[in-house]
Amino acid sequence: MAGDAEASKPVSIHIEAPAASKYASAQLATLTWQNLTVKAKDVKGGTRQILKGVRGCVAPKDMLAIMGPSGCGKTTLLDGLAGRLPGSVEQTGDVLLNGHRSRLTYGLSAYVTQDEVLVGTLSVRETLLYAALMRLPSDMSYAEKVARVDDAISELGLQEAQHTKIGTPFIKGVSGGQKRRVSIGCELITHPSLLFLDEPTSGLDAAAAFYVMANIRGLAEHNRTVVTVIHQPSSEVFELFDKLCLLSGGELIFFGPATKALAMFEEAGLPCPALRNPTDHFLHVINRDFQGDHGLDPDANIAKLVGVFNSRLGKELDEHVGQLTARGEEYRMGDSRPNPIYQVMVLTKRMFVNNWRNIAVFWLRLGMYVMLCICIGTIYFDLDNTWMGTYSRSALLFFVVAFLTFMSIAGFPAFQEDMQVFIRERLNGYYPVFTFALANTLASAPFIFGIAIISSAVVYWLAGLNDSGDRFPYFFLNLYVSLTVVESMMMAIAAVVPHYLMGIAAGAGMLGMYMLVCGFFQPVGELPDPVWRYPMHYISYHSYAFAGFMKNDYAFAGFMKNEFDGTSGWLCPCYTQAGGCGAGFSAPGGPNPCTMTGQDILDYWTISGLNKWIDLGIQVGMAAIYRLLFWLTLSLKEWMTHR
Repeated sequence: MAGDAEASKPVSIHIEAPAASKYASAQLATLTWQNLTVKAKDVKGGTRQILKGVRGCVAPKDMLAIMGPSGCGKTTLLDGLAGRLPGSVEQTGDVLLNGHRSRLTYGLSAYVTQDEVLVGTLSVRETLLYAALMRLPSDMSYAEKVARVDDAISELGLQEAQHTKIGTPFIKGVSGGQKRRVSIGCELITHPSLLFLDEPTSGLDAAAAFYVMANIRGLAEHNRTVVTVIHQPSSEVFELFDKLCLLSGGELIFFGPATKALAMFEEAGLPCPALRNPTDHFLHVINRDFQGDHGLDPDANIAKLVGVFNSRLGKELDEHVGQLTARGEEYRMGDSRPNPIYQVMVLTKRMFVNNWRNIAVFWLRLGMYVMLCICIGTIYFDLDNTWMGTYSRSALLFFVVAFLTFMSIAGFPAFQEDMQVFIRERLNGYYPVFTFALANTLASAPFIFGIAIISSAVVYWLAGLNDSGDRFPYFFLNLYVSLTVVESMMMAIAAVVPHYLMGIAAGAGMLGMYMLVCGFFQPVGELPDPVWRYPMHYISYHSYAFAGFMKNDYAFAGFMKNEFDGTSGWLCPCYTQAGGCGAGFSAPGGPNPCTMTGQDILDYWTISGLNKWIDLGIQVGMAAIYRLLFWLTLSLKEWMTHR
């Protein structure tokens, strides 16, 4: 019995704070909230209250646990305090940081999401190192940044997994618990002053959960403010928290020192049974999802608890919130940030490594391009100079510019994964939108170039296309720029349409319309002026890559002009008819057949006039415009969400 009594005593836990660092934030963060109410529309158009007048506060060195049954509003409260609630919900009440209204996103606070959104092709060490390089100050040496990474790996127990990939559908990676610790490590590297965590122990075993939370407890000891949602912690983890916020159905049941919660439950006539985890007991008696089960009445229990809380601790909480609401120094982002050019270089390298290792991004596409180009080259093998040969060349060139570039939408799902990583990193202030757009452009350029040059080399000589002078270099450069335009267009679509299936559908629809108005199916002069000719024909990149930009009855032309301009000796359509083409021309096989120049063929397709290289420049401009639209759309979304 003595042994049992001894075993039931709380375990005394001592957590050492990390050593002081001149790069650790010197700012203090005190967060208060009063009468915080959040409403959302339900499927029937009505209004549902998710939070109901919640109040509370957390100061430096505090570690607050937000607990409650599933669906009680825990994550909503966390997002409301962190400034991350979506625009579709209505939030009222005051959330103040050091007495000021502050935008806590984009680097002012660290937020660890419940879902681990990481680059799957990187190892654990690489993930943490890239996070350190992109976030830690420029005046901090590389060795010190590596030391931060080593400390995070050691403190989170990731030594054995540090060289293991995070994992993709094609790469077996670390476990879910290890992935969670990596997500936390990416934020701990900066030693943030204000840290939000959504279910940080989800997927961890009891020992891993304790050591992760103990490390966070150590950070709090260094004047850091920690707010975490935690569903059902072990008794050892629960002892690490200073304060407890207990919710049920969006209503505040308890807020105060975690050590006082048991006493309040006992006073309400709901004592915790011996040898039961207190957190299990808390959730057991206030869970409205199972009313009437096991003889419990959650509504009556909640009414008792709220009554005791308001009479004993409510006034004390209101006074404490009022004191901490007093205005102090406004919380701002530190001035010592990484050099923007350095950030672009680091992010470009990370994206390049991801593209190289992830076979779904470019390698599978390269394989599809090569197989398709072999098919095209063998179907249109060694085209001759007959009239049918000229038509076949035109069809081949249209297929290249239309359908080869159309296949670029296959990379959209992989880009959506990059976007998810970008959104998480952007909200935590890793880098600005422009940095991501530029780095993505630089990292993808070599791979698109490789696809273009290999595809061009396969199809060009199999089909017997014109290879004199600069025609082959122009062919693959035109294909390369066209592929870049489609990649850039899909980036712009991703900023507007976040779901990858809808994004692919939107991209396919746009490319289909662009094909119709480029001048191959219908001569440009025959297109209806409203909409299809103005503006659709002129904003279609196919119009410049293949043919059809009309100006004073002339047109810019890419592939077509490259193939036929300045050539001669193409046999007339009448060459194969009985008797040949008439007087002055010989019969089939004779010495004086009827021939046309390349300009005659271009005139047939209404293609003549200006320099083919102008098309290339226009397409480069279109790619830049699409990248700019991507940047403007995301910047506008940020402004609309956090204005």
